Amino acid sequence: MGQAIQAQCIQSDVKAMDFQLQAKDLNDISAVIDFSSPEGFVDCVNVCIENSIPLISGTTGLSGKDLEIVDSAKKSIPILLASNMSVGIANLKSSIEQYLSSISIPSKCTIIEIHHTNKKDSPSGTAIEIQSFLENLPESSIARPIDVQSHRIGNIFGIHRIIFENAEGITTFQHIANSRNIFARGALQAAKWIHSKEAGEYSFADFLNKKL
Repeated sequence: MGQAIQAQCIQSDVKAMDFQLQAKDLNDISAVIDFSSPEGFVDCVNVCIENSIPLISGTTGLSGKDLEIVDSAKKSIPILLASNMSVGIANLKSSIEQYLSSISIPSKCTIIEIHHTNKKDSPSGTAIEIQSFLENLPESSIARPIDVQSHRIGNIFGIHRIIFENAEGITTFQHIANSRNIFARGALQAAKWIHSKEAGEYSFADFLNKKL
């Protein structure tokens, strides 16, 4: 993800700096973008708090303990956490919500996520986010529990398939990521947006809605 973000920065004339460099000047930094590991996430948050720098993080696999630091961070800096920064996933969720509002019969739901063999967390953060999104929809006709299936195959960047099955038939929604560029662009755009925001915790939906 680091290389993809740096490539997007070059295309958009934004200056990027490797956070892992031993010697780094933290003056005039607009935001830190983190796609690392739970350990790296904690380090990023601490540095951002100490230097009053906004943080965008797409790191997944975070534990409850890792997220405890967010409660402290949001008091002093703007921080945006998102397991997926693709506009396509946001549109997918919107389409699913419209579909569910149009049916009344109970539907069994299965979420299938497929990623490359080097992805460590399973299920993916995006699959967990979609599951939570579906479980919290008001007056939803989805039967519980929602089945989540994970597969690790080749070098696939990310496939998320949501299947609804009911007495009338089967309806499938799917998003396929062909490269990391969609996530890099979303993160970079969100970083530009959050730079002017007050301290607090934000979601990628907040950025897309641009209401706050």
